[in-house]
Formats: sequence, C-alpha cells, structure tokens
Amino acid sequence: MNFPKGRMRITHSHEGRQSEKGWLVLDVRGLDLDGVNSIVIPIEEIERLQEGSPQQANPLEQLQKLLGKKEGEHDTPTCRSGNVLRR
Repeated sequence: MNFPKGRMRITHSHEGRQSEKGWLVLDVRGLDLDGVNSIVIPIEEIERLQEGSPQQANPLEQLQKLLGKKEGEHDTPTCRSGNVLRR
C-alpha cells in the first residue's frame, strides 16, 4: 500500500518535545486500527533507515523506542486512547 501524501505531515513538536528535524505523522483515521488516529515516526529514525545503520540488538527495545514507551511505563501494550491492544 502506498500511503497517500495528503495524509502525511511533518511536525516539529510532539508530546511536549521540540525537534529541529521533527516527526513524520501519518493520519490513519480512516483505517480500522481500533482507536489509533495517527502514527508518529521520528525523522531521525527515517534517516537511520536510509543510511542503513545497524539495528539495535534487541528488536523489542527498538519497537518500544519507536512507539515512545517511557521508562517506568507498564508493559501491557495500549494505544494512545489507553485501550489495551489485543494480540
């Protein structure tokens, strides 16, 4: 699936943080993702992918970093609305 350009944007502020490079925001409101309205990806992560840098040793840690898991948060996967994600 090619993501529609009209549903992508760059923001330089996210969850109280500022970034010169910013974040890529994918608007997914029309998709059936159970309460998920957008997916936010740090531009720095996109640049690392383009450079072909080696991935972190632990894929779970990499995923948690991309999803913005903060230290001390519980391990139950939830979406932004707080609903528990089903496996």
